[in-house]
Amino acid sequence: MELLGNGVSPGIAVGQALVMERERVPVFRLLLPPDATEREVQRLLRAVAASRRQLEAIKSRLSREVGALHAYIFDAQLLMLEDPLLRDRAAQIVRQEHVNAEWALRQVSEQLHALFDGFTDEYLKERSSDLDDVLGRVLLNLVGAADGPSLARLPGPVVLVAHDLTPSEAAELDWAKVIGIALDGGSRTYHTAILARSRGIPAVAGLRDATGRVPPGALVVLDGTQGRLVVEPSEPVLAGFRALREREQRRELSLQATRTEPAASRDGVRVRLLANAEFAEEAATAVQYGAEGIGLFRSEYLLGRGSLDEERQYELYCRLLDQMAPHPVTVRVWDLGPEDIVPAGPSSPNPALGPRALRLLGRAPDAFRTQLRALLRAAAHGPLRVLFPFLRGASDLREARAFLAATARDLALEGHGHAVEVPVGMMVEIPSAALTLAQLAPEADFFSVGTNDLIQYLLAVDRADPRVAALYEPLDPAVLSVLAGAFEQAGAAGRPVGVCGEMAGDPLQSLVLAGLGARELSMSPTAIPRIKQVLRAADLGHAREAVLRAMRLSSAAEIEAHLRAELHEALAAADAGES
Repeated sequence: MELLGNGVSPGIAVGQALVMERERVPVFRLLLPPDATEREVQRLLRAVAASRRQLEAIKSRLSREVGALHAYIFDAQLLMLEDPLLRDRAAQIVRQEHVNAEWALRQVSEQLHALFDGFTDEYLKERSSDLDDVLGRVLLNLVGAADGPSLARLPGPVVLVAHDLTPSEAAELDWAKVIGIALDGGSRTYHTAILARSRGIPAVAGLRDATGRVPPGALVVLDGTQGRLVVEPSEPVLAGFRALREREQRRELSLQATRTEPAASRDGVRVRLLANAEFAEEAATAVQYGAEGIGLFRSEYLLGRGSLDEERQYELYCRLLDQMAPHPVTVRVWDLGPEDIVPAGPSSPNPALGPRALRLLGRAPDAFRTQLRALLRAAAHGPLRVLFPFLRGASDLREARAFLAATARDLALEGHGHAVEVPVGMMVEIPSAALTLAQLAPEADFFSVGTNDLIQYLLAVDRADPRVAALYEPLDPAVLSVLAGAFEQAGAAGRPVGVCGEMAGDPLQSLVLAGLGARELSMSPTAIPRIKQVLRAADLGHAREAVLRAMRLSSAAEIEAHLRAELHEALAAADAGES
């Protein structure tokens, strides 16, 4: 069986599939060896016993606090735990299908819900909520067990097959055990895809129903270049993929030979190539691929690791500076929603346009103050740059700078060492900011264009929604027009402008950006060697002329065809350099 999606991180992975289903907690579907089934049954029974003890304790407490009359509702749940339709049936599925207890419990849940749905009595139908409560409790006890599978404890190496992964789940994931990622949803600019590229892990998104079609433990081949997931391949097909993987590994070694060489075009234009990073551990990967600094450190992932306090952040930022020395490290200030930093904050109906980032400053100043204190202290030890996200224009930037200045004054009064002068930049991702860079230039030391969100807002396309992801067109005429205007305004004001979105890591699109005036491109570390090869083979004067001519065309498809024809020599030279 072959499933087709979108290749979002290149490379080929061959290994066993680990399927993760979306529940209140992640549910994995594992195929067990026959001699492990009885141990798994015992693990299930221990979780049931733990759930029984918890329910009895809850019932006892309620009896003391509000009387036995209201505690009776837990009698039904205790009876459910002992019902053969639940406990014995789950154990039977483990023994017969050789699957893990979590997956067996999920199948029992589906069967019992079908039974409840068939009841005509409304009281009985409503007891399905009790069933959910009971099954959820057993599942939590299974996952919480020391021998239970979890995102942080994977039976690797595996190709992870999931509907999606939230940022917090990606932060928890044991990446050392993941050799490939297959997602039902998502796109190239989905956070998990970005993270996979930064770690050099093949990934395919937009597979739609892979979680329902891939058997547990099946041997799969994941082709992150072509966007394919092959399930139980034949031996000749498997041999072909392995040969292709070896060729790709040789090409990667060839590209690595340019690690210490500058990214200078044939006509002498120098472009700095930096790395995007999610975790501090990625600094070593950035150095390995020749990054000239960290152009975007997405600090939100610190939340998933419980590293919000000032001292731990300060130590992490100092470690980043030490690993990247003498190159700069650019840290983006928290780009969060209310549910992340305001305990009572509800999610917005439209998170991309709702209260997020510095729009929450008035409601949760302490979180931002803590981060800025850590950044200012770390900046005394190296070239650290502070980047403010999601600002509409000059008034937002002034508010952010005033808050930073107030934080610096607090540090000085307390006698803490900190940097007096810190470069302050602004993400250009809201169209209003892109159109008014001339007004923003006096307030910003540098600009960083976040093409992922900018394109999303310009084209009204949710880049993570597979139903409209095909409409997300980086080479759309409107996108190129706004980018050209932003680079022109920044250049006229003498302010450096770079790009930290996914366009920077695409060979053709990197030529477009450099041709329009970007002199700093930040991307996944693994993309740096090829982008360097492309730029070294290009004449950026010619690239600029080609882009300006292409902007007269009316569609992204026409523009891409025109640019590939005009810039084929640089692209072909880069491809030749890989072979």
